[in-house]
Amino acid sequence: MGNPLQKALRVSDEGNANLLRASAWMCAFRLAAFLPVILLAMIANEMVVRSAGANAQDVPLLPYLGAAAALVVVMFLAYWVSYKSKYLSAGDEDARMRIALAERIRRLPMSYLGKRDLSDFTSAVMDDVDTVQGVLATSFVELVSGLLFALASIVCLLVVDWRMTLALAACLPLAALFMALSRLISEGQNRRNRARRLQMSEAMQEYLENMQELHALNLMNGYQGKIRRASRKLVPGLVLYELLAGLGISFGENFLRCGMGVVIVYGAARMASGDLGTFEFLLFLFASVRLYEPLCVAIERLGAIIHALVASQRIGEILDHPVQEGDGDVHPRAYDLEFDHVTFAYGEDDVIHDASFTAPQGQTTALVGPSGCGKSTLCRLAARFWDVDRGTVRMGGIDIGGIDPETLLRSYAFVFQDVVLFDDTIANNIRIGRAGATDEEVREAARAACCDEFVEKLPHGYETIVGENGRTLSGGQRQRISIARALLKDAPIVLLDEATASVDPENETHIQQALGALVKNKTVLVVAHRLRSIAGCDHIVVLQEGTVVEEGVHEQLMGAKGLYSRLFALQTKSASWSAGRDGNDVR
Repeated sequence: MGNPLQKALRVSDEGNANLLRASAWMCAFRLAAFLPVILLAMIANEMVVRSAGANAQDVPLLPYLGAAAALVVVMFLAYWVSYKSKYLSAGDEDARMRIALAERIRRLPMSYLGKRDLSDFTSAVMDDVDTVQGVLATSFVELVSGLLFALASIVCLLVVDWRMTLALAACLPLAALFMALSRLISEGQNRRNRARRLQMSEAMQEYLENMQELHALNLMNGYQGKIRRASRKLVPGLVLYELLAGLGISFGENFLRCGMGVVIVYGAARMASGDLGTFEFLLFLFASVRLYEPLCVAIERLGAIIHALVASQRIGEILDHPVQEGDGDVHPRAYDLEFDHVTFAYGEDDVIHDASFTAPQGQTTALVGPSGCGKSTLCRLAARFWDVDRGTVRMGGIDIGGIDPETLLRSYAFVFQDVVLFDDTIANNIRIGRAGATDEEVREAARAACCDEFVEKLPHGYETIVGENGRTLSGGQRQRISIARALLKDAPIVLLDEATASVDPENETHIQQALGALVKNKTVLVVAHRLRSIAGCDHIVVLQEGTVVEEGVHEQLMGAKGLYSRLFALQTKSASWSAGRDGNDVR
């Protein structure tokens, strides 16, 4: 990247070249628009001279009209080229920046994403990019062309009369300084407004996402009050921002135009003393009218650019954050998962502490333990959703910290409790597992996942739109689609996290049947609260407070009379109590 403004607004080299080209053509347009001022001064001067002579004749207008017509053509062409260049370039930069943000967010580590609210990313991709794009389409070209025009005009006028030029520009420095300071002060308020706007967006997002719970708990009025309070906090800040910005621009523009008065007074005094000719006086008088307008616009646009710089700074926080990197050309010979003295913390306190175990290839390894012991965290560390703080996670003997995340994830299929479905057809939601899959392959995976049982009852079958996050389907149906997606991917490693934790017995039966097809001959790492569902696993790892305390198969662990045995007995007792309660046999 070249100039500082290009770097600050994060404009590509191609976009910068197009914008500078548009600025040059806009400057040409302004210069062409300035030439009629010279023609007007020449006509007025000739009229004054001829009217003062004894043989006054009409001023020959034809040459001037011809020159004016030529200028109109030049102005039209220059403006059209500038308009086309700046808006096409701004549109291209808008698309490029949004794609760059989406690509960057996709590659950011979960440790970073977890610290930022969703509304931050939404605001950056939508609002901040809109702000920068708007500046590129209008303010950037207006500022650059206005300054170029002013510089070129002042240089030309200096040749005519340097003292009148200084009089013309006398008020410019103070006006520019005042307006720039005003905008800098108002931008401080704008930052505070954005923080409050984010708070209101978060409150609204939380309100919409939890509407069912708010209705059930009769909290609608209270939560609407929270949104109203956030809105009331925002409004005074918005008014203050507009007041600061508006007053600065208005005062600066009016102060700048005071230069016309300086030109008239100083020019009249010099004409009276015979030190300035009529043509020169009229030229500077008309020039003051033409020169101040683009300068006022340029200074006003400077404020918009300062506003865009703040937005670009927020975009830069995302684009400049380090991404997870690694070797993309990795071909493991095996797919066992090894945790070697792994320690990990979300904040200051360790969630996983010095954990070591191996999930053998082709076998099912279950992670069990009390709530909050780190089971799900280990599952996500296995896929490098986060990088470990200490220790190593290996896949087939290769440190996954050195593998490119996208390459690594090709070896994994996921079935989590919180299923994510898109507002698309059932077929397309399953096809996410493998983009190039045929319709028959999709249906085959769906049959193996026991989806056909409910899909065939839908009016449009596999072409049924499931709604936002699958809201038209039950939890068990959504889970089976998730399993079909994993089946279609056919990855060598499968991660299951609480896959049957919140479904009814009928759906659990279907899901267990589908999981049986999914995990066949795969390396499986499964998290489950219901110990009876993993009693037949090849390998069980028992965790407590992030540390591995037991390993083995069900029979060994039950015989050891340790934590696993106590948890199993507790769940068995709980199940017996539930059955007894249903049968009115509680003592």
